Amino acid sequence: MHTPRPWWALVVLCISLVVVTIQTSILNVALPSLVRDIGADDAELQWIVDSYIVAFAGVLLTGAALADRFGRRGVMMAGLVLCGVSSVAAALAQDPAPLIVWRTVMGIGAALVMPATLSILVNVFTEPAQRTRAIAYWSLMNATGAFIGPIAGGLLLGWTSWQACFYVTVPLIVVAVVLGYVVVPTSRDPAAARFDVAGGVLSTAALGALIWGIIEGPSRGWTDGVVLGVFVAALALGVAFVVWERRTAAPMLDLTIFANRQLRGATVALTVAFLAMTGGMYLAGLALQLAKGYTPLAAAVAISVPVTVVNFLVVPRTPWLIERFGTRVMVSGGIALIAGSALVISTMTVSSGYLTLCVGFSMMALAFSSFVPASTEAVVTSVPAERSGGASAVNQLTRQVGQALGVALGGALTAVGYSASFTAPDRGLSPAAADAAGSSLTDALAVGAGFPAPVREALALAAREAYVSGVRLSLWVAAGIALCGAAYAAVTIPGRRAAPDDGHAVEQDPRAVDPTGTAFETT
Repeated sequence: MHTPRPWWALVVLCISLVVVTIQTSILNVALPSLVRDIGADDAELQWIVDSYIVAFAGVLLTGAALADRFGRRGVMMAGLVLCGVSSVAAALAQDPAPLIVWRTVMGIGAALVMPATLSILVNVFTEPAQRTRAIAYWSLMNATGAFIGPIAGGLLLGWTSWQACFYVTVPLIVVAVVLGYVVVPTSRDPAAARFDVAGGVLSTAALGALIWGIIEGPSRGWTDGVVLGVFVAALALGVAFVVWERRTAAPMLDLTIFANRQLRGATVALTVAFLAMTGGMYLAGLALQLAKGYTPLAAAVAISVPVTVVNFLVVPRTPWLIERFGTRVMVSGGIALIAGSALVISTMTVSSGYLTLCVGFSMMALAFSSFVPASTEAVVTSVPAERSGGASAVNQLTRQVGQALGVALGGALTAVGYSASFTAPDRGLSPAAADAAGSSLTDALAVGAGFPAPVREALALAAREAYVSGVRLSLWVAAGIALCGAAYAAVTIPGRRAAPDDGHAVEQDPRAVDPTGTAFETT
Protein backbone atom coordinates (compact mmCIF):
# COMPACT_ATOMS: atom_id res chain seq x y z
CA MET A 1 0.00 0.00 0.00
CA HIS A 2 1.54 3.29 -1.12
CA THR A 3 -0.18 5.47 1.45
CA PRO A 4 -0.90 4.67 5.12
CA ARG A 5 -4.32 6.30 4.76
CA PRO A 6 -5.86 4.82 1.60
CA TRP A 7 -9.40 4.85 2.91
CA TRP A 8 -9.12 8.50 3.91
CA ALA A 9 -7.94 9.16 0.39
CA LEU A 10 -11.05 7.38 -0.87
CA VAL A 11 -13.21 9.68 1.28
CA VAL A 12 -11.70 12.69 -0.49
CA LEU A 13 -12.21 11.09 -3.89
CA CYS A 14 -15.84 10.36 -3.07
CA ILE A 15 -16.48 13.92 -1.86
CA SER A 16 -14.96 15.18 -5.11
CA LEU A 17 -17.25 12.87 -7.09
CA VAL A 18 -20.34 14.15 -5.30
CA VAL A 19 -19.34 17.74 -6.11
CA VAL A 20 -19.09 16.86 -9.80
CA THR A 21 -22.21 14.73 -10.10
CA ILE A 22 -24.56 16.81 -7.97
CA GLN A 23 -24.17 19.70 -10.39
CA THR A 24 -25.48 17.59 -13.27
CA SER A 25 -28.98 17.52 -11.78
CA ILE A 26 -29.42 19.93 -8.87
CA LEU A 27 -30.33 22.85 -11.12
CA ASN A 28 -33.17 21.06 -12.92
CA VAL A 29 -35.78 21.91 -10.29
CA ALA A 30 -34.65 25.57 -10.23
CA LEU A 31 -35.41 26.32 -13.88
CA PRO A 32 -38.74 28.09 -13.19
CA SER A 33 -36.93 30.33 -10.69
CA LEU A 34 -34.37 31.25 -13.36
CA VAL A 35 -37.17 32.31 -15.69
CA ARG A 36 -38.61 34.55 -13.02
CA ASP A 37 -35.40 35.98 -11.55
CA ILE A 38 -33.04 36.45 -14.52
CA GLY A 39 -35.46 36.28 -17.44
CA ALA A 40 -34.10 33.12 -19.08
CA ASP A 41 -36.05 31.86 -22.11
CA ASP A 42 -36.45 28.21 -23.14
CA ALA A 43 -33.25 28.08 -25.22
CA GLU A 44 -31.23 29.74 -22.47
CA LEU A 45 -32.64 27.35 -19.87
CA GLN A 46 -31.55 24.41 -21.99
CA TRP A 47 -28.02 25.70 -22.24
CA ILE A 48 -27.78 26.64 -18.60
CA VAL A 49 -28.24 22.90 -18.00
CA ASP A 50 -26.47 21.46 -21.05
CA SER A 51 -23.38 23.71 -21.18
CA TYR A 52 -22.07 21.86 -18.12
CA ILE A 53 -22.64 18.47 -19.76
CA VAL A 54 -21.09 19.43 -23.11
CA ALA A 55 -17.98 20.93 -21.49
CA PHE A 56 -17.67 18.00 -19.08
CA ALA A 57 -17.79 15.37 -21.82
CA GLY A 58 -15.68 17.37 -24.25
CA VAL A 59 -12.76 17.92 -21.89
CA LEU A 60 -12.70 14.47 -20.23
CA LEU A 61 -9.88 12.99 -22.35
CA THR A 62 -7.88 16.20 -22.11
CA GLY A 63 -8.36 16.28 -18.33
CA ALA A 64 -7.07 12.73 -18.02
CA ALA A 65 -4.05 13.52 -20.20
CA LEU A 66 -3.20 16.60 -18.12
CA ALA A 67 -3.43 14.51 -14.95
CA ASP A 68 -1.15 11.84 -16.41
CA ARG A 69 1.41 14.45 -17.46
CA PHE A 70 1.41 16.90 -14.54
CA GLY A 71 0.22 14.76 -11.62
CA ARG A 72 -3.25 13.49 -10.83
CA ARG A 73 -3.69 15.01 -7.40
CA GLY A 74 -2.69 18.49 -8.55
CA VAL A 75 -5.02 18.39 -11.56
CA MET A 76 -7.89 17.12 -9.41
CA MET A 77 -7.32 19.92 -6.90
CA ALA A 78 -7.18 22.48 -9.71
CA GLY A 79 -10.46 21.14 -11.06
CA LEU A 80 -12.09 21.39 -7.63
CA VAL A 81 -10.93 24.98 -7.23
CA LEU A 82 -12.25 25.78 -10.70
CA CYS A 83 -15.60 24.23 -9.75
CA GLY A 84 -15.70 26.28 -6.55
CA VAL A 85 -14.85 29.62 -8.19
CA SER A 86 -17.31 29.06 -11.03
CA SER A 87 -20.05 28.01 -8.59
CA VAL A 88 -19.73 31.27 -6.66
CA ALA A 89 -19.59 33.28 -9.89
CA ALA A 90 -22.66 31.44 -11.27
CA ALA A 91 -24.59 32.22 -8.09
CA LEU A 92 -23.78 35.91 -8.53
CA ALA A 93 -24.87 36.00 -12.19
CA GLN A 94 -27.72 38.37 -12.99
CA ASP A 95 -28.25 37.36 -16.63
CA PRO A 96 -28.48 34.05 -18.51
CA ALA A 97 -25.34 34.62 -20.63
CA PRO A 98 -22.79 34.79 -17.78
CA LEU A 99 -24.57 31.93 -16.04
CA ILE A 100 -24.09 29.77 -19.14
CA VAL A 101 -20.42 30.78 -19.30
CA TRP A 102 -19.78 29.88 -15.67
CA ARG A 103 -21.63 26.58 -16.06
CA THR A 104 -19.27 25.82 -18.94
CA VAL A 105 -16.26 26.61 -16.76
CA MET A 106 -17.76 24.39 -14.06
CA GLY A 107 -17.98 21.55 -16.59
CA ILE A 108 -14.31 21.99 -17.48
CA GLY A 109 -13.40 21.79 -13.80
CA ALA A 110 -15.48 18.63 -13.45
CA ALA A 111 -13.63 17.08 -16.40
CA LEU A 112 -10.34 17.66 -14.57
CA VAL A 113 -11.67 16.05 -11.38
CA MET A 114 -13.54 12.97 -12.60
CA PRO A 115 -10.87 10.88 -14.40
CA ALA A 116 -8.23 11.83 -11.84
CA THR A 117 -10.30 10.37 -8.99
CA LEU A 118 -10.43 6.92 -10.57
CA SER A 119 -6.76 6.99 -11.60
CA ILE A 120 -5.71 7.92 -8.07
CA LEU A 121 -7.89 5.16 -6.66
CA VAL A 122 -6.29 2.52 -8.91
CA ASN A 123 -2.82 3.64 -7.87
CA VAL A 124 -3.64 3.82 -4.16
CA PHE A 125 -5.42 0.47 -3.94
CA THR A 126 -3.04 -2.00 -5.57
CA GLU A 127 -4.29 -5.11 -3.75
CA PRO A 128 -7.08 -6.57 -5.95
CA ALA A 129 -9.68 -7.26 -3.25
CA GLN A 130 -9.32 -3.81 -1.68
CA ARG A 131 -9.32 -2.16 -5.12
CA THR A 132 -12.58 -3.93 -6.00
CA ARG A 133 -14.13 -2.71 -2.76
CA ALA A 134 -12.89 0.85 -3.33
CA ILE A 135 -14.24 0.91 -6.90
CA ALA A 136 -17.62 -0.25 -5.59
CA TYR A 137 -17.79 2.73 -3.22
CA TRP A 138 -16.49 5.04 -5.97
CA SER A 139 -19.30 3.83 -8.24
CA LEU A 140 -21.86 4.37 -5.51
CA MET A 141 -20.82 7.96 -4.90
CA ASN A 142 -20.61 8.57 -8.64
CA ALA A 143 -24.35 7.95 -8.77
CA THR A 144 -25.36 9.38 -5.41
CA GLY A 145 -24.76 13.01 -6.36
CA ALA A 146 -26.93 12.77 -9.46
CA PHE A 147 -29.78 11.16 -7.49
CA ILE A 148 -29.70 13.51 -4.52
CA GLY A 149 -29.24 16.60 -6.70
CA PRO A 150 -32.95 17.17 -7.47
CA ILE A 151 -33.95 16.45 -3.87
CA ALA A 152 -31.34 18.85 -2.51
CA GLY A 153 -32.34 21.44 -5.09
CA GLY A 154 -36.02 21.13 -4.23
CA LEU A 155 -35.37 21.46 -0.50
CA LEU A 156 -33.06 24.43 -0.96
CA LEU A 157 -35.60 26.21 -3.16
CA GLY A 158 -38.18 25.69 -0.42
CA TRP A 159 -35.94 27.47 2.08
CA THR A 160 -34.02 29.99 -0.01
CA SER A 161 -33.25 30.99 -3.63
CA TRP A 162 -31.78 29.23 -6.69
CA GLN A 163 -28.32 30.60 -5.82
CA ALA A 164 -28.12 28.05 -3.01
CA CYS A 165 -27.95 25.29 -5.66
CA PHE A 166 -24.47 26.60 -6.47
CA TYR A 167 -23.32 27.57 -2.99
CA VAL A 168 -24.14 24.12 -1.56
CA THR A 169 -21.08 22.48 -3.13
CA VAL A 170 -18.58 25.11 -1.97
CA PRO A 171 -18.11 23.69 1.59
CA LEU A 172 -17.60 20.22 0.10
CA ILE A 173 -14.95 21.62 -2.23
CA VAL A 174 -13.11 23.32 0.64
CA VAL A 175 -13.08 20.06 2.64
CA ALA A 176 -11.90 18.03 -0.37
CA VAL A 177 -9.08 20.43 -1.22
CA VAL A 178 -7.77 20.83 2.34
CA LEU A 179 -8.04 17.15 3.24
CA GLY A 180 -6.82 16.10 -0.20
CA TYR A 181 -3.43 17.72 0.19
CA VAL A 182 -2.98 15.84 3.46
CA VAL A 183 -4.11 12.30 2.65
CA VAL A 184 -4.16 11.93 -1.16
CA PRO A 185 -0.88 10.92 -2.83
CA THR A 186 -0.09 12.01 -6.34
CA SER A 187 0.83 9.89 -9.33
CA ARG A 188 1.60 10.37 -13.00
CA ASP A 189 2.37 8.36 -16.10
CA PRO A 190 6.17 8.27 -16.52
CA ALA A 191 5.70 7.81 -20.28
CA ALA A 192 3.82 11.12 -20.59
CA ALA A 193 6.88 13.20 -21.37
CA ARG A 194 4.93 16.11 -22.87
CA PHE A 195 1.34 17.17 -23.32
CA ASP A 196 -0.27 16.44 -26.69
CA VAL A 197 -1.78 19.85 -27.49
CA ALA A 198 -3.13 18.90 -30.91
CA GLY A 199 -4.72 15.75 -29.52
CA GLY A 200 -6.34 17.75 -26.73
CA VAL A 201 -7.84 20.28 -29.14
CA LEU A 202 -9.12 17.61 -31.54
CA SER A 203 -10.63 15.38 -28.84
CA THR A 204 -12.31 18.29 -27.05
CA ALA A 205 -13.82 19.61 -30.28
CA ALA A 206 -14.95 16.17 -31.46
CA LEU A 207 -16.53 15.10 -28.18
CA GLY A 208 -18.11 18.50 -27.55
CA ALA A 209 -19.66 18.49 -31.03
CA LEU A 210 -20.94 14.93 -30.61
CA ILE A 211 -22.66 15.62 -27.29
CA TRP A 212 -24.04 18.95 -28.57
CA GLY A 213 -25.57 17.18 -31.56
CA ILE A 214 -27.12 14.45 -29.42
CA ILE A 215 -28.62 17.02 -27.05
CA GLU A 216 -29.93 19.32 -29.80
CA GLY A 217 -31.18 16.57 -32.11
CA PRO A 218 -34.54 15.93 -30.40
CA SER A 219 -35.53 19.61 -30.26
CA ARG A 220 -34.18 20.79 -33.62
CA GLY A 221 -34.91 17.56 -35.48
CA TRP A 222 -32.39 14.91 -36.50
CA THR A 223 -32.48 16.05 -40.13
CA ASP A 224 -31.90 19.70 -39.27
CA GLY A 225 -29.00 21.11 -41.28
CA VAL A 226 -27.15 22.43 -38.24
CA VAL A 227 -27.47 19.13 -36.36
CA LEU A 228 -26.30 17.10 -39.36
CA GLY A 229 -23.43 19.53 -39.91
CA VAL A 230 -22.33 19.19 -36.29
CA PHE A 231 -22.39 15.38 -36.52
CA VAL A 232 -20.32 15.51 -39.71
CA ALA A 233 -17.85 17.83 -37.99
CA ALA A 234 -17.69 15.52 -34.95
CA LEU A 235 -16.96 12.56 -37.22
CA ALA A 236 -14.27 14.45 -39.15
CA LEU A 237 -12.64 15.70 -35.96
CA GLY A 238 -12.80 12.22 -34.45
CA VAL A 239 -11.08 10.70 -37.49
CA ALA A 240 -8.46 13.44 -37.40
CA PHE A 241 -7.88 12.72 -33.70
CA VAL A 242 -7.38 9.00 -34.34
CA VAL A 243 -5.00 9.67 -37.24
CA TRP A 244 -2.99 12.14 -35.18
CA GLU A 245 -2.82 9.90 -32.13
CA ARG A 246 -1.55 7.00 -34.22
CA ARG A 247 1.22 9.11 -35.74
CA THR A 248 2.43 11.33 -32.91
CA ALA A 249 5.31 10.13 -30.76
CA ALA A 250 3.57 11.15 -27.50
CA PRO A 251 -0.20 10.55 -27.92
CA MET A 252 -2.66 11.99 -25.46
CA LEU A 253 -4.62 8.71 -25.52
CA ASP A 254 -2.73 5.53 -26.24
CA LEU A 255 -5.12 3.89 -28.72
CA THR A 256 -3.40 0.54 -28.30
CA ILE A 257 -5.38 0.06 -25.07
CA PHE A 258 -8.40 -0.72 -27.25
CA ALA A 259 -6.64 -3.85 -28.47
CA ASN A 260 -7.52 -5.27 -25.06
CA ARG A 261 -10.67 -7.37 -25.46
CA GLN A 262 -11.67 -6.85 -21.85
CA LEU A 263 -11.54 -3.06 -22.18
CA ARG A 264 -13.50 -3.09 -25.44
CA GLY A 265 -16.16 -5.35 -24.00
CA ALA A 266 -16.54 -3.35 -20.80
CA THR A 267 -16.72 0.05 -22.54
CA VAL A 268 -19.35 -1.08 -25.04
CA ALA A 269 -21.31 -2.75 -22.26
CA LEU A 270 -21.16 0.43 -20.15
CA THR A 271 -22.34 2.59 -23.04
CA VAL A 272 -25.27 0.32 -23.83
CA ALA A 273 -26.20 -0.12 -20.18
CA PHE A 274 -26.22 3.61 -19.44
CA LEU A 275 -28.16 4.25 -22.65
CA ALA A 276 -30.90 1.86 -21.54
CA MET A 277 -30.82 2.77 -17.84
CA THR A 278 -30.70 6.56 -18.26
CA GLY A 279 -33.42 6.56 -20.88
CA GLY A 280 -35.67 4.48 -18.65
CA MET A 281 -35.15 6.51 -15.49
CA TYR A 282 -35.37 9.86 -17.31
CA LEU A 283 -38.69 8.94 -18.93
CA ALA A 284 -40.07 7.47 -15.73
CA GLY A 285 -39.32 10.74 -13.95
CA LEU A 286 -41.07 12.74 -16.67
CA ALA A 287 -44.07 10.39 -16.66
CA LEU A 288 -44.46 10.81 -12.91
CA GLN A 289 -44.71 14.57 -13.38
CA LEU A 290 -46.47 14.97 -16.73
CA ALA A 291 -48.83 11.99 -16.64
CA LYS A 292 -49.34 11.25 -12.94
CA GLY A 293 -49.22 14.76 -11.48
CA TYR A 294 -46.15 14.49 -9.22
CA THR A 295 -44.29 17.68 -8.38
CA PRO A 296 -40.60 17.74 -9.44
CA LEU A 297 -39.52 17.21 -5.82
CA ALA A 298 -42.00 14.39 -5.27
CA ALA A 299 -40.85 12.67 -8.47
CA ALA A 300 -37.22 13.01 -7.40
CA VAL A 301 -38.02 11.50 -3.99
CA ALA A 302 -40.07 8.68 -5.54
CA ILE A 303 -37.11 7.64 -7.70
CA SER A 304 -34.16 8.54 -5.51
CA VAL A 305 -35.24 6.97 -2.21
CA PRO A 306 -35.53 3.33 -3.40
CA VAL A 307 -32.51 3.71 -5.68
CA THR A 308 -30.31 5.17 -2.95
CA VAL A 309 -31.44 2.69 -0.28
CA VAL A 310 -30.79 -0.32 -2.52
CA ASN A 311 -27.43 1.04 -3.64
CA PHE A 312 -26.23 1.58 -0.09
CA LEU A 313 -27.40 -1.88 0.93
CA VAL A 314 -25.96 -3.76 -2.06
CA VAL A 315 -22.74 -1.94 -3.00
CA PRO A 316 -20.83 -2.97 0.16
CA ARG A 317 -21.51 -6.59 -0.83
CA THR A 318 -20.64 -6.16 -4.52
CA PRO A 319 -16.91 -6.97 -4.12
CA TRP A 320 -17.82 -10.32 -2.57
CA LEU A 321 -20.28 -10.98 -5.40
CA ILE A 322 -17.64 -10.14 -8.01
CA GLU A 323 -15.19 -12.48 -6.32
CA ARG A 324 -17.83 -15.20 -6.02
CA PHE A 325 -19.40 -15.06 -9.48
CA GLY A 326 -16.79 -13.29 -11.61
CA THR A 327 -16.82 -10.09 -13.65
CA ARG A 328 -18.64 -11.54 -16.64
CA VAL A 329 -21.64 -12.72 -14.65
CA MET A 330 -21.90 -9.47 -12.68
CA VAL A 331 -21.73 -7.25 -15.76
CA SER A 332 -23.95 -9.28 -18.07
CA GLY A 333 -26.37 -10.21 -15.28
CA GLY A 334 -26.62 -6.62 -14.07
CA ILE A 335 -27.33 -5.29 -17.56
CA ALA A 336 -29.94 -8.01 -18.11
CA LEU A 337 -31.56 -6.85 -14.86
CA ILE A 338 -31.92 -3.39 -16.43
CA ALA A 339 -34.15 -5.02 -19.04
CA GLY A 340 -36.27 -6.59 -16.32
CA SER A 341 -36.63 -3.34 -14.42
CA ALA A 342 -37.60 -1.45 -17.59
CA LEU A 343 -40.33 -4.00 -18.27
CA VAL A 344 -41.64 -3.67 -14.71
CA ILE A 345 -41.71 0.15 -14.95
CA SER A 346 -43.45 -0.12 -18.34
CA THR A 347 -46.56 -1.54 -16.62
CA MET A 348 -47.25 1.97 -15.30
CA THR A 349 -50.57 3.57 -16.22
CA VAL A 350 -52.02 7.01 -15.52
CA SER A 351 -53.99 5.63 -12.57
CA SER A 352 -51.60 2.93 -11.30
CA GLY A 353 -50.10 3.08 -7.83
CA TYR A 354 -46.53 3.59 -6.72
CA LEU A 355 -45.71 0.08 -5.48
CA THR A 356 -44.91 -1.40 -8.90
CA LEU A 357 -42.79 1.62 -9.77
CA CYS A 358 -40.91 1.29 -6.49
CA VAL A 359 -40.13 -2.33 -7.36
CA GLY A 360 -38.92 -1.29 -10.82
CA PHE A 361 -36.71 1.49 -9.46
CA SER A 362 -35.29 -0.88 -6.84
CA MET A 363 -34.49 -3.43 -9.55
CA MET A 364 -32.76 -0.69 -11.56
CA ALA A 365 -30.66 0.18 -8.51
CA LEU A 366 -29.77 -3.48 -8.02
CA ALA A 367 -28.69 -3.61 -11.65
CA PHE A 368 -26.53 -0.52 -11.20
CA SER A 369 -24.92 -1.92 -8.07
CA SER A 370 -24.08 -5.12 -9.96
CA PHE A 371 -22.70 -4.03 -13.30
CA VAL A 372 -21.13 -0.61 -12.68
CA PRO A 373 -18.43 -1.60 -10.14
CA ALA A 374 -17.63 -4.76 -12.08
CA SER A 375 -17.42 -3.08 -15.49
CA THR A 376 -15.47 -0.12 -14.08
CA GLU A 377 -12.93 -2.50 -12.60
CA ALA A 378 -12.76 -4.36 -15.92
CA VAL A 379 -11.91 -1.11 -17.71
CA VAL A 380 -9.29 0.30 -15.34
CA THR A 381 -7.55 -3.02 -14.66
CA SER A 382 -7.10 -3.74 -18.37
CA VAL A 383 -3.99 -1.50 -18.32
CA PRO A 384 -1.15 -1.10 -15.79
CA ALA A 385 -1.89 1.27 -12.91
CA GLU A 386 0.52 3.98 -14.08
CA ARG A 387 -1.34 4.16 -17.42
CA SER A 388 -4.79 4.26 -15.87
CA GLY A 389 -5.56 7.88 -16.83
CA GLY A 390 -6.71 7.13 -20.36
CA ALA A 391 -8.75 4.11 -19.25
CA SER A 392 -10.37 6.19 -16.49
CA ALA A 393 -11.40 8.87 -18.98
CA VAL A 394 -12.74 6.29 -21.42
CA ASN A 395 -14.73 4.72 -18.56
CA GLN A 396 -16.44 8.02 -17.77
CA LEU A 397 -16.82 9.04 -21.40
CA THR A 398 -18.78 5.89 -22.21
CA ARG A 399 -21.21 6.82 -19.45
CA GLN A 400 -21.65 10.37 -20.75
CA VAL A 401 -22.27 9.23 -24.31
CA GLY A 402 -24.63 6.49 -23.15
CA GLN A 403 -26.59 8.89 -20.95
CA ALA A 404 -26.93 11.49 -23.70
CA LEU A 405 -28.02 8.87 -26.23
CA GLY A 406 -30.46 7.36 -23.75
CA VAL A 407 -32.25 10.67 -23.17
CA ALA A 408 -32.30 11.49 -26.90
CA LEU A 409 -33.50 8.07 -28.05
CA GLY A 410 -36.02 7.77 -25.24
CA GLY A 411 -37.50 11.16 -26.00
CA ALA A 412 -37.75 10.41 -29.73
CA LEU A 413 -39.44 7.04 -29.16
CA THR A 414 -41.85 8.54 -26.64
CA ALA A 415 -42.89 11.16 -29.21
CA VAL A 416 -43.47 8.42 -31.79
CA GLY A 417 -45.47 6.34 -29.33
CA TYR A 418 -47.53 9.34 -28.27
CA SER A 419 -48.51 10.23 -31.82
CA ALA A 420 -49.34 6.62 -32.67
CA SER A 421 -51.57 6.03 -29.64
CA PHE A 422 -53.27 9.39 -29.17
CA THR A 423 -57.01 9.38 -29.82
CA ALA A 424 -58.80 12.69 -29.44
CA PRO A 425 -61.99 12.49 -27.35
CA ASP A 426 -65.23 12.95 -29.26
CA ARG A 427 -66.15 16.13 -27.41
CA GLY A 428 -66.57 18.73 -30.16
CA LEU A 429 -62.91 19.19 -31.09
CA SER A 430 -62.27 20.46 -34.58
CA PRO A 431 -60.00 18.37 -36.86
CA ALA A 432 -57.32 21.07 -36.59
CA ALA A 433 -57.47 21.07 -32.80
CA ALA A 434 -57.35 17.27 -32.69
CA ASP A 435 -54.32 17.22 -35.00
CA ALA A 436 -52.53 19.80 -32.85
CA ALA A 437 -53.29 17.85 -29.68
CA GLY A 438 -51.85 14.72 -31.30
CA SER A 439 -48.41 16.30 -31.64
CA SER A 440 -47.38 16.19 -27.97
CA LEU A 441 -48.69 16.24 -24.43
CA THR A 442 -47.76 19.90 -24.07
CA ASP A 443 -49.66 20.81 -27.25
CA ALA A 444 -52.70 18.84 -26.08
CA LEU A 445 -52.81 20.71 -22.77
CA ALA A 446 -52.44 24.02 -24.61
CA VAL A 447 -55.30 23.13 -26.97
CA GLY A 448 -57.49 22.05 -24.07
CA ALA A 449 -57.02 25.37 -22.29
CA GLY A 450 -59.41 26.98 -24.77
CA PHE A 451 -62.29 24.59 -24.10
CA PRO A 452 -64.80 24.11 -21.25
CA ALA A 453 -63.72 21.99 -18.29
CA PRO A 454 -65.30 18.66 -19.42
CA VAL A 455 -63.57 18.84 -22.81
CA ARG A 456 -60.32 20.05 -21.28
CA GLU A 457 -60.25 17.22 -18.74
CA ALA A 458 -61.10 14.54 -21.31
CA LEU A 459 -58.41 15.81 -23.66
CA ALA A 460 -55.84 15.95 -20.86
CA LEU A 461 -56.64 12.37 -19.85
CA ALA A 462 -56.31 11.13 -23.44
CA ALA A 463 -53.02 12.97 -23.81
CA ARG A 464 -51.61 11.59 -20.56
CA GLU A 465 -52.59 8.05 -21.51
CA ALA A 466 -50.94 8.51 -24.91
CA TYR A 467 -47.81 9.85 -23.24
CA VAL A 468 -47.61 6.82 -20.95
CA SER A 469 -47.98 4.63 -24.03
CA GLY A 470 -45.05 6.45 -25.61
CA VAL A 471 -42.96 5.96 -22.48
CA ARG A 472 -43.94 2.27 -22.50
CA LEU A 473 -42.63 1.92 -26.07
CA SER A 474 -39.35 3.56 -25.07
CA LEU A 475 -38.98 1.25 -22.09
CA TRP A 476 -39.58 -1.81 -24.26
CA VAL A 477 -36.87 -0.67 -26.64
CA ALA A 478 -34.56 0.06 -23.69
CA ALA A 479 -35.16 -3.48 -22.43
CA GLY A 480 -34.22 -4.90 -25.83
CA ILE A 481 -31.07 -2.80 -26.00
CA ALA A 482 -30.10 -3.90 -22.49
CA LEU A 483 -30.50 -7.56 -23.41
CA CYS A 484 -28.23 -7.06 -26.43
CA GLY A 485 -25.66 -5.39 -24.17
CA ALA A 486 -25.86 -8.23 -21.68
CA ALA A 487 -25.25 -10.77 -24.44
CA TYR A 488 -22.28 -8.79 -25.75
CA ALA A 489 -20.78 -8.54 -22.26
CA ALA A 490 -21.21 -12.28 -21.73
CA VAL A 491 -19.21 -12.97 -24.90
CA THR A 492 -16.40 -10.42 -24.53
CA ILE A 493 -15.67 -9.92 -20.81
CA PRO A 494 -13.51 -12.53 -19.03
CA GLY A 495 -15.02 -14.33 -16.11
CA ARG A 496 -12.13 -13.45 -13.79
CA ARG A 497 -9.52 -10.72 -13.55
CA ALA A 498 -7.38 -10.61 -16.65
CA ALA A 499 -3.85 -9.32 -17.02
CA PRO A 500 -3.18 -6.19 -19.10
CA ASP A 501 -2.01 -6.73 -22.64
CA ASP A 502 1.54 -5.63 -21.94
CA GLY A 503 2.06 -8.59 -19.66
CA HIS A 504 2.02 -6.83 -16.28
CA ALA A 505 -0.32 -8.40 -13.75
CA VAL A 506 -3.19 -6.17 -12.78
CA GLU A 507 -2.25 -6.20 -9.14
CA GLN A 508 1.41 -5.42 -9.78
CA ASP A 509 2.89 -2.58 -7.80
CA PRO A 510 3.59 0.38 -10.12
CA ARG A 511 6.96 0.89 -8.42
CA ALA A 512 7.96 -2.57 -9.57
CA VAL A 513 7.31 -1.46 -13.14
CA ASP A 514 9.05 1.87 -12.59
CA PRO A 515 11.93 1.39 -10.12
CA THR A 516 12.85 5.10 -10.36
CA GLY A 517 9.71 5.91 -8.39
CA THR A 518 8.44 8.52 -10.84
CA ALA A 519 5.28 6.58 -11.58
CA PHE A 520 4.01 7.12 -8.06
CA GLU A 521 5.10 9.98 -5.87
CA THR A 522 3.78 10.23 -2.33
CA THR A 523 3.88 13.60 -0.66
